Amino acid sequence: MLLGLLTVFTVMAVISAVAELTSPQPGIVPSLVLLAFVVMWGFAFRAWRRSG
Repeated sequence: MLLGLLTVFTVMAVISAVAELTSPQPGIVPSLVLLAFVVMWGFAFRAWRRSG
């Protein structure tokens, strides 16, 4: 359940980061949000693999 939810938000963060890169003045915030979601997804995946 948690992996599915994090996957949805990670995909949305990827789309947001790519859209931000195409803007005239790209910022760093969408990339940092994407990094945070990828790290959280990785920890959740490791926990899922270890649990069973």
